[in-house]
Amino acid sequence: MDGRHPLSNSATAVLFLLAGAAAVAFAVWMAGFSVPEQLADDRAYRSAPACPQPAGTARTARTAGTARTDDCVREREFTVSDVRTGRREYGATLTDSAGTARRIGFAGAGPLLHRLRDGDRVTATLWRGAVQEIAAKGTRQETWARPVNPAGANLAAAAGVGTAGLVLAAACGLRLRQGADRYEPTRRMRLLVRLAAGLGAAGVAAAVFTAWLGLGLWTGPALWALCAAPMTAVFVRAWRRAPALPPEPWTPTPL
Repeated sequence: MDGRHPLSNSATAVLFLLAGAAAVAFAVWMAGFSVPEQLADDRAYRSAPACPQPAGTARTARTAGTARTDDCVREREFTVSDVRTGRREYGATLTDSAGTARRIGFAGAGPLLHRLRDGDRVTATLWRGAVQEIAAKGTRQETWARPVNPAGANLAAAAGVGTAGLVLAAACGLRLRQGADRYEPTRRMRLLVRLAAGLGAAGVAAAVFTAWLGLGLWTGPALWALCAAPMTAVFVRAWRRAPALPPEPWTPTPL
């Protein structure tokens, strides 16, 4: 058996057990803290009023009980330079009329970034000091700073990663209890590892699909559930059909 496999021996079983526990903790943090914070930012951005003062006015705090001036939305003109649309970086440098430059990152080259050239002028939307999106040539593109990226993608990833980690940890726990250095893993343990891989892959795929299409909050988890349901049904059937044989002595055979 490959020494890097979760069921190879006690050492790998412990490592993958810890990895599964970390995946569950990450999923709980994502669903319990990151997504709610993202939704709160989304609501704040969508409800933010337009700034009444001219662009470039220094930020000041309003009277007690009211929002800060940088909580409002403003638009400013920038000059574009150093546009990057390679595989490793999607970004551009925006310089305002005062000569202050800032580097802005994007999720991809389209629909606007790949059309920009050095010296082009763009209109940027700013909120809380960060550029949320840019507009030019009749189209707009969001930056990495904008808080309205689909939270459903994060929920789908949390569902997939969390359940995969839980199943993987269960498989490794059974393996350690069995005696990973003395016996071959049972067929049911191997099924658990395969199910964990499938559930995790389904979560990642659902998250990517949700983010790509900009779908709603619960669409991502629903897509993951549509993939996870048949996987789980096949697993349950295979689990029931797997013979509950006594563990065999360990031999270095492939999984």
